[in-house]
Amino acid sequence: MNPEEEFLPEWLVVGGPTTTTIAADDDDDDDDDNRQQHLLRLLNSLLHNANGLGASTLKDVRRRCKEGKESIERYSPAHFSGAFDDDDDDDEAVASRLAPKLVKLQHAKDFVWEELHTGDWKDAEDKWREGEGLVIFAYCRMCVRYARARVKSDEVGAKYVERVLKRVIKELDVGTLLAGDVGGGKTLAKVAEEVSERLKEVRKMMDANVGEGDKRVLNWRFECEDVENASEEDVEDDGKKRKREASEEEEEEEEEEEKNVLFPILEKDRGGQPPLKVPKFKEPLSLETFMTQFYLPKKPCAMRRFCTHWPAHEKWKDPSYFLDNFGARAVPVEFGSSYSSENWKINVVTFEEFLLKHMTDDKCGAYLAQQTLADQFPKLLEDIREPEYVHGCFREEEEDEGNGGSKINIVAKNFWIGPKNTVSPPHTDPRDNLFVQICGAKRVRLWKPLDTDTDKDDNDDDDDENAMNQNATTTTTMYPYTASSTENTKLTNTSKAGDISLASFSPRAFPRLYRRPFYDVQLDAGDALFIPKGWWHFVKSVSNSISVSYWW
Repeated sequence: MNPEEEFLPEWLVVGGPTTTTIAADDDDDDDDDNRQQHLLRLLNSLLHNANGLGASTLKDVRRRCKEGKESIERYSPAHFSGAFDDDDDDDEAVASRLAPKLVKLQHAKDFVWEELHTGDWKDAEDKWREGEGLVIFAYCRMCVRYARARVKSDEVGAKYVERVLKRVIKELDVGTLLAGDVGGGKTLAKVAEEVSERLKEVRKMMDANVGEGDKRVLNWRFECEDVENASEEDVEDDGKKRKREASEEEEEEEEEEEKNVLFPILEKDRGGQPPLKVPKFKEPLSLETFMTQFYLPKKPCAMRRFCTHWPAHEKWKDPSYFLDNFGARAVPVEFGSSYSSENWKINVVTFEEFLLKHMTDDKCGAYLAQQTLADQFPKLLEDIREPEYVHGCFREEEEDEGNGGSKINIVAKNFWIGPKNTVSPPHTDPRDNLFVQICGAKRVRLWKPLDTDTDKDDNDDDDDENAMNQNATTTTTMYPYTASSTENTKLTNTSKAGDISLASFSPRAFPRLYRRPFYDVQLDAGDALFIPKGWWHFVKSVSNSISVSYWW
């Protein structure tokens, strides 16, 4: 082994019996030769493909990320100079000759990571995002070249190539998240998609179509079997009330009022406020009705059958769809009871691990939350539709002064995928939100933004001594974290109340929240909820669930 190779990661350099066997119980030399040639063709296709890790694409990335490249090389010319000049397509290069440049790229990758994670993430400079995009592309290209050299020398086989491609995909996906648009994140995402397709071909060679883990995931689905949809007769159809007999209407309204209390707190028999009703319609509203009656007055509304015609409504119920298409891809998953809890963290795992391991583990609190997955996996856009509301309703502050004052509307599509009992604590969003429940069911509680004027902290309710204390802190009736909080000082849009659905929730700890009027609504598969900007809302899933929120 070349001394430089000692500094390379184990997944790239380790060979041996576990990685040299291409197919079990197959000793035919001709077949082995054919498989080796097939592996070489797969790797060559990545290294010469414009959508893959080709030298021409590297030149484009290097040109786009010029400032990032110069910033890296300027920091330590001796270490990084020439690290990104991999323009040759020498198919005959041996692994030992490629190792020194791989080590350089690995050091550059670690250096950029440190620069991006020094200080607050939002303050990360664009030049380091550019550096991330460039170094990840160059590093992954060199890893595939190194793997090709080892296959060519007959050191390793399909299992080794599978391992390398899986790791390359993870590097590309993490790079996509860190580089963003500035650092060519979209290019990295496309390359990851191309590498993922090659990985599928390698796995076919290994006769590994469906493993035991894959079969296990088929035992559950993204749907809610325990919660029945409400009756369709008790809904308004685009503002027109359906005609019913008076006795039937009275009976149904009583049932609906009883059903409308979705959480065990703030109920009438406990001294809290009775729930208010979110208007719920049988079908999507016309743009005019939605705009005049709900968008402009900033009032919430729910609509049934909103996405039942989308391909995603049926296709995404089967988790094998995600496993087959994105199983090897890496995604950031939240772990913990909620993002405001002390045990909260984010780990990057493969979609496969998320589906096979964490979706069936009730204790880990895994949640693929608020991710722009369509940027990473454009294929998802084939299965959903962009509602006309998000383009038909503009705000004045969205005028593009650089384009003659014409109005623009950038829509953020956030995906939420998780098991039963995932929670988003009471919080507000900075933009209007059309929340579409594609699969499964969720329950939502909303509060108007009206009653958020500051008042004295009331941990001891209306204690006179507390009220007279001139040093009493100020808070809002939703008890948000503040810049002076002892924890979560950045979550000023989030309530300290946390998971209000738990029986252990104490009304005395948050008395003003307990007394506030609120709205409850259940979203079943196919429903949508409009949450106006500034409205507080708490969300909890009652089954395995997939939602997409459109922010505009």
